[in-house]
Amino acid sequence: MDWMQAIEDTAARFRAGEAEVARSFFSVPRPLDQHLRWLKEQVSRELRNLREISAGELTEQVDRVDRGFSREEIVAELREHYYETRHYAMLADILEGIIGEAVDWKALDAQRGKADWSVSRHQNGLEHRKRQQWSLISPLHGAAGSFNSGGAGSVAYGLIGIEGGIYEELLSETGKMVIHDEMAHGGVLGRHPLYGLVKTNEDANTSLEIIREYSTIRLRGRNFQFGFPLSEERVEAIARGEIEPLTTDILRAACASAIDEEEWFDRYQAAPKPLSATSIQR
Repeated sequence: MDWMQAIEDTAARFRAGEAEVARSFFSVPRPLDQHLRWLKEQVSRELRNLREISAGELTEQVDRVDRGFSREEIVAELREHYYETRHYAMLADILEGIIGEAVDWKALDAQRGKADWSVSRHQNGLEHRKRQQWSLISPLHGAAGSFNSGGAGSVAYGLIGIEGGIYEELLSETGKMVIHDEMAHGGVLGRHPLYGLVKTNEDANTSLEIIREYSTIRLRGRNFQFGFPLSEERVEAIARGEIEPLTTDILRAACASAIDEEEWFDRYQAAPKPLSATSIQR
């Protein structure tokens, strides 16, 4: 039996659920405040690498290259910082483009745990606490708890194809780039530790139980982030698997037509501000 196939299928259905949240949000025009809420939460998620660099983690790793930290590892680390930082830059630009005010990553980071738009505040840090609890039980539990922690670009997929003004166009293109980057460095390509830890039916069942619990928490958090575009009944149905899986093949195809970042930033800089948008009620 292919245990990982069942695990991947479960994760793929929850990815599809998160994408449905974002897609449903953009199905009708909504007040500016709702757009600011989801964007602030998303930008605050993307600035983690800036925080790590600012704290000196990257410097510490560079100092260890050839002294216990391999050259391959530093290349991978730098690549991840680059990818995640450009996600932050693009989404922060879009936030500035619709709000008309400068975004400061440190100020936004300080707000994340207490602002009314914060998923962490709404859920009392549940995502983080559950992952910590599982990591203390065993490597298998810890790996299962992190298997779907990034969502593999699920919300980004939900943004692809939205139409309207420059706001929607840039979000759609950002979605493609995010998926490209997640596919390039994420565990979705089979490099996640869980692939080497699931060896029995019991391991697979334990992993599935954890992934379902954690992914349901994430799904509810995403629904809060976007102002509850999905009903509770629909959320429960997705948690039961009543949705088509968002597979890696679908994700790869979705990012195939992504523009390069230079063109993205050129489009943003050339666009009048505030950005034109058909999904924002002003």
